[in-house]
Amino acid sequence: MRCEVAIAGSGPAGAACALRLARLGVDVCVVERSAFPRTKACGEYLSAGSVACLEALGVAALLRPHAHQVEGIRLFGRAGSAQLRFAAPGWSLPRARLDAVLLETAADAGARHITGRVDRCTRTSSGMQLLVTQHSGEQIEINAEVVIGADGAHSTIAREMRLSAPPQRSGRRFAVGGHYRGMHGLDGHVEMFVDGRAYFAINPLSEGRANVMLVVPEEDLRGGRSDVDAFVRERVAGLTGGRVGFQRACLDGKRIAIGPLSYHARRYCGPGVLLAGDAAHFLDPFTGQGVHLALRSAEFAARAVSARIAKFSTEHIAWRQYERALRREIARRQRLAALVALLVRSRAVSQVAAALIHAYPRLFAPVLDAVTGAT
Repeated sequence: MRCEVAIAGSGPAGAACALRLARLGVDVCVVERSAFPRTKACGEYLSAGSVACLEALGVAALLRPHAHQVEGIRLFGRAGSAQLRFAAPGWSLPRARLDAVLLETAADAGARHITGRVDRCTRTSSGMQLLVTQHSGEQIEINAEVVIGADGAHSTIAREMRLSAPPQRSGRRFAVGGHYRGMHGLDGHVEMFVDGRAYFAINPLSEGRANVMLVVPEEDLRGGRSDVDAFVRERVAGLTGGRVGFQRACLDGKRIAIGPLSYHARRYCGPGVLLAGDAAHFLDPFTGQGVHLALRSAEFAARAVSARIAKFSTEHIAWRQYERALRREIARRQRLAALVALLVRSRAVSQVAAALIHAYPRLFAPVLDAVTGAT
């Protein structure tokens, strides 16, 4: 089959890009290996910036009835705790709902959707070609002018097009968690318990139900593989000091394991190819910026690709503008994430920061608003 643009992956980056392009009249096809609805417990906190992006896409009204409003964050570090209120509220929303609505809206706008696994991406004399294996085992070829890799961290498109960087070998971290019910004390705040490179996050989805995620170094997780549930509960008890009612909470659905939590592409563009979302750069989930970056990269990618397809710009110029815009966005968020991490992970700094935040919360409000995308 043939289309103008083929997108690998229909998470927030891929589906949002498909929606934008379809509304511009571009013939776009989205390839997704998972059948929807799918459970994906990561990225269920949506910052104020993410909500604004969804408003701009015209899908916020469809999602708002299913969202739980998040007013602020509580940070618990080695030297104390602090509570910060967001300038604009965010959302807590199951990814199964977010991803399905974005993909359905893109399909309604004219995007085609194929369920299958992208096995190969190659350049041909006439453009780009994807080899896709469907669930039935049948293989199909999709020929397109442009391919957008939105297939997540460790992207097949990035690897096939030699855009990915060498994998990190040391200091890797993994996340273990899922949806838990029977949680107590949930009140519209994200709670983060941090100790060095490990942290425990609670994102309330509704009364008594939360997205719970424990992030630990790879070597720690390796030692707890014989009984993952016992390992999680033991580490959570240690990180929280028994301050949360997690011991009696029950896993609601399947456990999620994600990692390693480190990935970035060497370049975000190649001839006929763009990378978007986690396929371009996976941000540390500590500050909850992944969905926001995905939606912003979809905006940048749609702008570049539509200019290229309509011949308003050469591919070289459009791709260069995309790369610059995405690198600026990522660099800004990395600096902010590093600052927040320093405030809570360094004992010396966190002692001073905790006291200042408690006494002068407005002093740190600009940092928090920038991280959440409220500004």
